[in-house]
Order: sequence, then C-alpha cells, then structure tokens
Amino acid sequence: MRALVLACALLVGAGVATAQDYPARPVRFIVSFPAGGGVDLMGRLVASVASQRLGQPVVVENRAGAAGSIGTAAVAKAAADGYTVLVTGDVPVTSAHLLAKLPYDPEKDLMPLVKGVDVPTAVLVAGNAPYGTLKELLDYARANPGKVSYGTPGNGTSMHVELESLKERLGLDIIHVPYKGAPPIITDTMSGQITIGAPGLPPTIGGIRSGKLKLLAVWGPTRVAAFPDVPTVKEVTGAAELEGFPTWYGFMLPAGVPKEVAAKLEEAIIASLRDPEVAKKLTEAGANVVAQPSSAFAEANRRQTATFAAIFKKLNLRAE
Repeated sequence: MRALVLACALLVGAGVATAQDYPARPVRFIVSFPAGGGVDLMGRLVASVASQRLGQPVVVENRAGAAGSIGTAAVAKAAADGYTVLVTGDVPVTSAHLLAKLPYDPEKDLMPLVKGVDVPTAVLVAGNAPYGTLKELLDYARANPGKVSYGTPGNGTSMHVELESLKERLGLDIIHVPYKGAPPIITDTMSGQITIGAPGLPPTIGGIRSGKLKLLAVWGPTRVAAFPDVPTVKEVTGAAELEGFPTWYGFMLPAGVPKEVAAKLEEAIIASLRDPEVAKKLTEAGANVVAQPSSAFAEANRRQTATFAAIFKKLNLRAE
C-alpha cells in the first residue's frame, strides 16, 4: 500500500514539474483553414509574439479541409500536453452537428482556450461585376432564379447560415458552393466563377482596395470601421433578423491539458492579442479583437451551438 501511495506521489510530482517547466520545446499551432485566410492571419500574428512570451518557437501548420474539421480532429487526437494548439473558426466546434459524422466530439475532446476575434462576413462580387450595390444584386437574383451562386468557407459556417437566412427571408433561389476556406472563395469571386463571395472580411481587404473585388455589404449590427461607407445587410434589406452572426476565430486545446499549462498558454495568447501591433493589424483587417478567456469562451460556445442548432432545424440545413 505504501508503495502505491509513493508511486502516486511521484506521478503527481512529475506532473507539477512538467507544468512548471512548460514549455520545454516548440509549441505547434495547427490552423484548421488554409494559409492566407483570416484564421491563418490571426494565428501567425499571435504566434510571432507568443513565441517571445513562452520562450520557445511557435510553429504554424495549416491543415485545412472539411470546414475546418480535419485540423480540429488532428488536435482532438493529439497528446494533452500543451504542445499542440488548435487555431480555428467556429464551425468545427459550434456547428459540428450539422456536418457529416466526425472523428471527434467538440465538447468532450476539446478545451476552449481563448476567443481571439469576432469577424463580420463580407458580401463580395467581382470588381467588374455589373452590380454596384447589394440591392442591385438582390434584384438580379430575384429576376434570375437559380443563376446566382454564393461561396462560403463550408457547410455550417456562420457565413452559410447567414446566406441561407437571406435566401429564406427574401425568397431567393441561389446556390451554395462550399469551399475549404477564404482564399479559393476570393479567387473564384474575382474570376466570376461564383457570383457572391461570403468569407470573413479580413483576407478580402487587399482585393477590395485593389479594385478586384467590390464589397457590397457586411453582416453585423453596425458598419465596419475599415469601410464606414459600406452598409450592413440589415440596413439594405430592412430585416432586423438579418443582422448576422459574427464568426469567431479562436484557440483550443485537446481535452485534459493540465490547468497550469493551459493557464500559461492562455496568458501568453491573450497578451499577444493585446499587443499594440497585433491588435492594430487585426483591426485594420476588419476583425474585432476580443481576447476572451477560457471560461467565458466556453460558455459563449455553448450558447452559439444551441442557437445554430435551432436555425439549422428551421432552415432544414444538412451536410452536403
């Protein structure tokens, strides 16, 4: 019996020592969406500062696909030692029940760490498109059922829900084209392969300012500081229920990471998000920095999951 107690004490002591020594090697950020997108932008900006605060390199690795669920599954299965961090948007967590069967349970296999930013959805068309306003685009869609397509970062994303809500509210016949992330949406919108691009705003800034894309509207309760002359969808349609659902980009861990280790990561990531240069770049990209700690982040996720579940049922959305 004494030997068993001693063994347990040694194991506990080893765990504490490990937490105190953390990190002893590079930390890996797995980004569940493609390089060049908004999630990737936030991950890389935070990694550059967090590495200094943690005293170890923070390596960024993109594992995109299946609306973020491929990278999410990789982190869910990773060792719970704090050396693998998920950088993701909301869909593989709060909208997982809309997707096909997944190899992870977002509630049981993941720990919310920090909510980084809220991001409005952009309503984009090609720079040479004949529509100068959202009203003109909607009028065209009404007059040409089945001819307007829209691209989002995947099934179950906030963007998907927003456009389907618009479709139902206005009685439109428009076609959803799911993508793996923002960069291919932007490319296909510029070329006219799809009529409407609906990614998060941050990765679209360059294309808008170059004239290759036109920003017709944004989803949200208010206009975006970076584009004060661009109206919200709610303003254009007059429909209060079309305010939209800001996408979040955040950080998560495999379930079971020691509290002391998670706390060190949480502190480093929040401080990095609040770094003046990081915050400036994210704000200029159209994101709203929130730096929400783990407990509040977890509760917000539970509320969003319940809200989206009700909307999916109402709109009869399914994995495609």
